[in-house]
Amino acid sequence: MHRYFESRLQRALAWYALVPVLIMALLGALLMLASWRYAVTGVNHESRELAADVLTGISNDFAKRAAVEAEFLGNVPDFAVWEHDMGMRAAAFGRLHHDTSQRGVDFFLVDTAGKVVLGSRDTLPSDLLPVDHSWGLWSRLYAQPQTVQQEFLPGEYGQALLCGQAVCVKGQVAGFLIYVLPPAYLQQLAGDGRTGIILADSLDNARLVKAAGDVVDYRKVRHPFAYGQNGLVSAGQRVYYITGQTLAFGGETYYLQAVTDVSDLLIRYAIGAGAILLAVLLMVPLILRSIARESKLTAQAVDNLTVIAELRELESQFNPHFLFNTLENIKFMVRLDPSAATEMIMALSALLRYSIASGGRQVELQEDIKYLESYMKIQQYRFGNRLEFVADIDTLARLALIPKLLFQPLLENAIKYGEDAEGQLRIVFRIKVRDNRLLVLVKDAGQGMDAAQLAELQKLLAGSENNTGHRGLFNVQRRLQLIYGTEYGLTIDCPPDGGTEIRLCLPLARKEQEHA
Repeated sequence: MHRYFESRLQRALAWYALVPVLIMALLGALLMLASWRYAVTGVNHESRELAADVLTGISNDFAKRAAVEAEFLGNVPDFAVWEHDMGMRAAAFGRLHHDTSQRGVDFFLVDTAGKVVLGSRDTLPSDLLPVDHSWGLWSRLYAQPQTVQQEFLPGEYGQALLCGQAVCVKGQVAGFLIYVLPPAYLQQLAGDGRTGIILADSLDNARLVKAAGDVVDYRKVRHPFAYGQNGLVSAGQRVYYITGQTLAFGGETYYLQAVTDVSDLLIRYAIGAGAILLAVLLMVPLILRSIARESKLTAQAVDNLTVIAELRELESQFNPHFLFNTLENIKFMVRLDPSAATEMIMALSALLRYSIASGGRQVELQEDIKYLESYMKIQQYRFGNRLEFVADIDTLARLALIPKLLFQPLLENAIKYGEDAEGQLRIVFRIKVRDNRLLVLVKDAGQGMDAAQLAELQKLLAGSENNTGHRGLFNVQRRLQLIYGTEYGLTIDCPPDGGTEIRLCLPLARKEQEHA
């Protein structure tokens, strides 16, 4: 027996403790991993690759445009044509404006002295002045007139991208074509806004920044996010996930970073992990109760068998006094009224057949009422006009399930003690449905009981053992509490106007509920 209980406890522990905990932990980990892969790494990598493709594409596109348009502008006998020939100026302006107007990109055709010959604006950006052939972009355009040159130009609202090529007339540098791609246009192309984008050079100078202002300080990438960093980076009270790649852009090598702020997500992960831990801690009492319950299963099974045996004993009891008195009455009625005696025998036969018939512990109320009719028919023959029986049964209650042979002891008790001073018997039997419960009333018009007798009977009904002669009422009370619990049962009282009232309360149940 000890080994049996030990094995039951081990199975209960494995089932109620280890399996739920492992399942919860595994599901939590899988959900967090899936969320991280989808909301962080997936979006980060996708945004970075998209930005790399778009920036590379826009750089190559304007490099090709600059080369094509520079060749077109240099295919004239004299560069001064673009300044004095209005027809030629209009044609060139239309070509350049068509390529740039819808993007917010500025274009400038300047001569070697820096004068704007054609342009979307009248003057060059101040950071490009003066046009000195010995520094910056101008020196590279002079040194390599057949090569498109690109570089970033610092400005008030970010760094614009310059893309230009020298315009050569008859093999000599006569001017320059410059495209200025503003920061807003570059930022718009750099990503979809789901994550931050930074384009920095080898010295950590931020050339392009989108939705990552906290990562840059005075146009410099902050130290935790320096060139080549990948993975989780902590800066202040925020945590970021960073990935990067090198990017050939404008003839130079830059480092493109995708920056995702994961602080709030990590907080949610911490809250989720805490919730799982709290759930596990809250399950400990439940686990302990479950283990204790498993150890008591056998004892409970024995108790259940005891209850079933007691119910069967209570159900099988039939008042011998009633049977004896009925047979005595039949004996006299055979001589006085043979037809009445025959009716009494038939009613008694139906009553006995119903009492010993199998078919379940509970029956429909309307079926039990037929049994009561047989019982009261016998009593009517017995007492004649002295007995007045009034039955009032709610229609909704007729299909309700009740314990078999439940009401006969109550009516028998009312008949036994319900005679008034003149020997008359008036019994009221009422069943109503209220708040999903059956309320039963059995009332007689007898002389009732004194306070001591009533208190003794009430004490008997409140207990679980019966050492008195009041077997009928106690059996009804015991059966109700064994089947439905201690909140249900019967009460007995003697109202001031006389007689005795017995009230029953039991739950309203129907056959489909019993099957369920």
